[in-house]
Amino acid sequence: MPSTVLITGAALRIGRAIAKAFAAQGDRVVIHYRHSATAAHELLAELGGEACGHRLVQADLADLGAAAQLIPDLLAQGLSIDCLINNASHYSRRPLRDCDQQAMANAFAINFFAPFALMRAFALHCQRGCIINLLDQRVNAVDPQAGAYALAKKALRDATEAAASEWAPAIRVNAVAPGLVLPPPGVPPERMAALIHNIPSQKRSTEEDVAAACLFLAQAQAVTGQILYVDGGLHLVGGNATGERSRQDHAVSVENKIRPSP
Repeated sequence: MPSTVLITGAALRIGRAIAKAFAAQGDRVVIHYRHSATAAHELLAELGGEACGHRLVQADLADLGAAAQLIPDLLAQGLSIDCLINNASHYSRRPLRDCDQQAMANAFAINFFAPFALMRAFALHCQRGCIINLLDQRVNAVDPQAGAYALAKKALRDATEAAASEWAPAIRVNAVAPGLVLPPPGVPPERMAALIHNIPSQKRSTEEDVAAACLFLAQAQAVTGQILYVDGGLHLVGGNATGERSRQDHAVSVENKIRPSP
């Protein structure tokens, strides 16, 4: 039986690939967007439109009231939500020393408080189904330049595991942690290409790889409380894709640790 899947930030990039993957297997997709109205309408048309059961919903998730009300409003329109995918986020690179209270609040608003508000609304109003949170492979490492963004994603990781325990068995909660997929807005592709050598698999992950991981977690009834890394093994070598510490540096460090004393 087809499910209805709410995907935040679904108009562009990874969210768009996730929406297309679920629609391709016959699920109904609720495409959330904030500013990308044109892209959202184009995606809706590409998927077959409302005639195929797909819907659009606009909301600014930085407004926590809007985030908390999104699912109740959809249910009031007669929709049932079987799966929530918290994809929307905002990435910025700023060291902690430059993160004042406002910068920290901004990062947590969209990267933690909004997805948590949606998780809670799903648990209260839908009462059964599955939740998939999009994290970042940095949750397994320390990236001193990712500042508030990394802290917010780690908070969402912890919320994923806590909710999986508290809300079982009715609701399964898992997460996908992508590595290098697409360059952030404003970062030239050649900069990203230069970082591939830090990845054990020697290749970047694709949007379709992330979407496939979401499909698996949505279907795997015995899986909850898990973080699925889609990063080519980057989290195994310190999770650093930015070049501050290379894969080779990590290998030298490990060799020094295991080398017998003279």
